[in-house]
Amino acid sequence: MLTIQARVWRVNNTSNSRPDFISLQAAIASASVLNDDTIYIEGSATPYSNSVTMNKRLVVIGTGYFLTGSTGNTGLQANTNGALEHSSIFLDSLASGSKFIGFAQGASGYFYINPGTDNITLERCQVQLYFSGGASSTFNRVSNWTINKCYITYWQWPAAFYAENLSLTNCILTGTSQIVPGNFISALVRNNLFNNIPVNFGNTYFANNILLNPTAVDLSLSTVKNCISTGNTLPAGSGNQNSVPLNSIVVGISGNSTDGQFQLKVGSPAFGAGETISGITPDCGPFGTSDPYRLSGIPPIPTIYSLTVPASVPSSNTSMTITVSARSNN
Repeated sequence: MLTIQARVWRVNNTSNSRPDFISLQAAIASASVLNDDTIYIEGSATPYSNSVTMNKRLVVIGTGYFLTGSTGNTGLQANTNGALEHSSIFLDSLASGSKFIGFAQGASGYFYINPGTDNITLERCQVQLYFSGGASSTFNRVSNWTINKCYITYWQWPAAFYAENLSLTNCILTGTSQIVPGNFISALVRNNLFNNIPVNFGNTYFANNILLNPTAVDLSLSTVKNCISTGNTLPAGSGNQNSVPLNSIVVGISGNSTDGQFQLKVGSPAFGAGETISGITPDCGPFGTSDPYRLSGIPPIPTIYSLTVPASVPSSNTSMTITVSARSNN
């Protein structure tokens, strides 16, 4: 009988935290960390900043993003320090099958994607995606990527880099986007929000999306259904709505978080405007469907969102009261 058991490892660069490793790079480089292990990256006041070559099939789980400040989502993590990865992650083909959940990249952190890195899942992540292959050729492609409930601030692929069977759902895309319709051999692009960026998706099933101030739109050879645009950029018919005022669609940044600003406003034309599937008509945008975008990308695992510990305990006391509040986040 052969017994196989995946292990769980902790990464934390905070002094006296007693982690297994102080960086993701050290964890991946360790001979003890094997395919299908899980790595938890814990919140720290010091961002993680070691470049990583991902050459193992792993599950990497962070703490989410936008956890503090006037435009953050408070009360989601007791430790409000983020687990920000400021360095770059190079995805090697040996990392195929890996999952990133609740993972967050800082302004200088990117996913550099090599051809043949397939079956990658990004869920509830804040990420920046960049191609890093060799010379342009038809072999520069990735297959079976799932990008779900993510906040994407940078996406740059050259014309001769291809994605086959990609699924992009319930995401918010903003910042910089340099992709072209020819990047996609086939893709499902549904229930996303594109904010002030080019929207170039060819050969896709493009449905239930919201386009806010798109700087350019090219949906060549795509099936486009039940989308909403503030410009006159969508094909007529098929449930599409053009020239819809932005302030009638989403709540806006005033008094809201960085990602919360894209929630639907009361009376929004996006309510119940999605494509009906199996008798269910969802809202348009990332907060629609039965599996909506989650604020701050809190991972679907139990988290402690409140912790109360006495500052000191008299030596005469034999006990102290600690209050822990947790939720499942499924």
